[in-house]
Amino acid sequence: MCSERNTVVTVVMYMLFALLCIAMIALFVGIPLALQLEHNSPLSNGEMIFNLIYFPLLLWGSWLLYKNYLHQKQKKVVLISVDQDGLHHQQADGSVYSVLYKELEKSKEDYVSDIDRKVGTKYSPGYIFGFKNGVKVPIHFSTAENGLSYVPKNKYQLIAHFLQGAVLFCPHIKISPAVYADSFINPKTFEFDKKAQRLTYFIAFVLVIIILLAIDLFIKYTKGFSMLF
Repeated sequence: MCSERNTVVTVVMYMLFALLCIAMIALFVGIPLALQLEHNSPLSNGEMIFNLIYFPLLLWGSWLLYKNYLHQKQKKVVLISVDQDGLHHQQADGSVYSVLYKELEKSKEDYVSDIDRKVGTKYSPGYIFGFKNGVKVPIHFSTAENGLSYVPKNKYQLIAHFLQGAVLFCPHIKISPAVYADSFINPKTFEFDKKAQRLTYFIAFVLVIIILLAIDLFIKYTKGFSMLF
């Protein structure tokens, strides 16, 4: 099974990355100039010396970051596939990164299954992982790197296919029930339950609205004003 790129989400993520880059450049250029021109006075000798040092360094740093981005772009994932051997990430430079079923090992950690999941935080997304050579190996079915993101439409189908292969080809490997639950996959049929996903997202959305309304009502009756209405 091969991935199908989600073009809309990918374009949005690239646009956000571009806006972030523009905002950072505007800050690094605009703040020094704004401070220097705050009172519409001529630039002092000290400010001129600062500009002659700061802006060339800023240009040099930006060029280094751009060169690093071009280098990292060669490792950008362009296709994700799952077959009888395992998971494969095909990269832009033609190389392939794989997580193979035959390389997966049993977990040596207490209360951690052989294939388990790491809960996401506000700083990093959650992901599935296995064990290889005694250490955790991330098993990614999408990538979310700045300017190098790859988000497939059929992410959960890929996960289901991989888990089914793990059960078939690695019967000694134990998969955590949380992996199935987080991915809305039936552990018996390995089918992705889209209705359950939509229902979960809808309930989460309703809960967020209720919490926001409760906070707004509390502020309204304690402070005398509303933030939402």
